[in-house]
Amino acid sequence: MGSESGGRSYNLTEIFAIKFVLADVLIIAALLLAGPLYALGITALFVASTFLIWYLTRRSERADAERAAERAAEGDADADHAAEHDPVTRLQERYADGELSEAEFEAKLDRLIESNERADAAGVDTDELELERSR
Repeated sequence: MGSESGGRSYNLTEIFAIKFVLADVLIIAALLLAGPLYALGITALFVASTFLIWYLTRRSERADAERAAERAAEGDADADHAAEHDPVTRLQERYADGELSEAEFEAKLDRLIESNERADAAGVDTDELELERSR
């Protein structure tokens, strides 16, 4: 996880280095101007915030990885679902199962191709349409 600043992405190591440089400046200023107890309190706050940033960064990275895995699994399921409902694939399966003769298969395939060509000519998107009526 990096913070975006001016188009530059900082990695976690750079964020911690910047944080500690700024913390050192602030702690030295507190020692000089307010005293050692304030400097000790500021140091404790910086240490606690460092662990908090580290924890939140790791948690965010794990969540991103889980979301990416879920998207990949959904993509595989969508591809399987599309293949199951493709009219040509269904026709081929029915022909392979012996439900259709060769003449019936070719007639239905020709009808599908003609329907698709007419839909394309009319500008209709056929991805979501059922081109063959099931029995």
